[in-house]
Amino acid sequence: MEKKKDGRAGKLRIGPLVGTLALIVLVTSAFGGGFETHEQGAKAVAMGGAFTAQADDPSAIFYNPSGITQLEGVQASLGISLIRPNAQFKSDGNPGMGTLPGQTWEIKDRNWFIPNAYVTYKLSKYFSLGFGAFSDFGLGIEWPSTFEGRFTPGGVKTVLTTYSLSPVIAVKPIEWVSIGVGPILQRLDIDLRNLAFIALPAPPFTPGRNLAETAGSKLKGFDWAWGYNIGLLLDLPLNFHFGASYLSRVRHEIDDGHEELTFANGLTRRLGASSKITLPSSVKFGLAWKRDPWTFEVDAQWIEWSTYKKLEVNFGDGTSLALPKNWRNSWSWQFGAQYRLSKYFDLRAGFRYEESPIPSSTLDPTVPSGHREVYCVGIGSHFGPLTIDLGYNYIQDQDRRWNNSAGNVNVGAFTLTRATGKFVDGNAHVIAANIGYKF
Repeated sequence: MEKKKDGRAGKLRIGPLVGTLALIVLVTSAFGGGFETHEQGAKAVAMGGAFTAQADDPSAIFYNPSGITQLEGVQASLGISLIRPNAQFKSDGNPGMGTLPGQTWEIKDRNWFIPNAYVTYKLSKYFSLGFGAFSDFGLGIEWPSTFEGRFTPGGVKTVLTTYSLSPVIAVKPIEWVSIGVGPILQRLDIDLRNLAFIALPAPPFTPGRNLAETAGSKLKGFDWAWGYNIGLLLDLPLNFHFGASYLSRVRHEIDDGHEELTFANGLTRRLGASSKITLPSSVKFGLAWKRDPWTFEVDAQWIEWSTYKKLEVNFGDGTSLALPKNWRNSWSWQFGAQYRLSKYFDLRAGFRYEESPIPSSTLDPTVPSGHREVYCVGIGSHFGPLTIDLGYNYIQDQDRRWNNSAGNVNVGAFTLTRATGKFVDGNAHVIAANIGYKF
């Protein structure tokens, strides 16, 4: 409704809601060290993401675009990864919110999907082209409506998705060197929900009148922006291969986002919101050793999460919000192995360790994660021009204690209480599948 219909002109405090814009620069119940998603090809998923130095199927467009020089003719791959996360919150107890010590909530059972599609074409011995579509950042989590952290920004539901389109070109100037490069066009979508206490205008004294009321809040927005990807692949002596790739920052400017507050009487209020968001750059390095029937690879990935120093949001009523976040740059380490069982089947396994970029001072229910261990297995099959790859990951997340200002329940500038406790039993199951064809 318009302000005049709601009677709250210029007085509604929406900071607790719009803080959920912070999630735009958080990757993920997709579980990728923050919210960056590794699950862009089933072969790489089965090998713990250790694929930068192999890059020998069409998903190289994402992992290392220089690798497409290895692919003959026209090749295509279509795939999807299903992610089913689990996590619980165990409260310290909060009489002000009616919760008891040890009371526990579990995130809702939901399946989240990460699609991918690739096609490559070898023009000549020296030039190859490719096109990929993938989702390299994502976040999906939904808590029960009674969850103690429901007043925290994004504390009821958070869904963040990116859709990236990437045409690439790769060249092989000499026999043992390949270089790949291409732009990335990325769309970002958000849907964030929580509850908020709304301060009402200060009226003449009225006995029994509330000074604040609860409202359901929803924030949505989207943006398109550009980045780029660069890759290098070296064939070294003694069956070794070295790969490196760089994915640039992508700066999003959400100019036409909006938030809605829905009050108990059914009235709603809509307000514009804008923010400038920078998704981080990343660098991957990989060293592989191939000697039939074995392949081994070790990778390291660095992600520039320090781009997320604070959240700044401008509102349609002329007010603004600035919140510190202070995420840290982080590393992940990947190990993968493959054994060619026969001309038809490959067996794969891997392990990945991810550092958490999130300091305790800014942890919240949207990404309640610590360091992660990921256990990986999979199989590949080859039947003439047809390939089918399957991968499975089990992700074990470190428990994290929550006791910071993100748990405050505020009315305007006043803090009524704070949600505190521990996020426990965080884990996820990932199943990835890709079907490929060589034309």
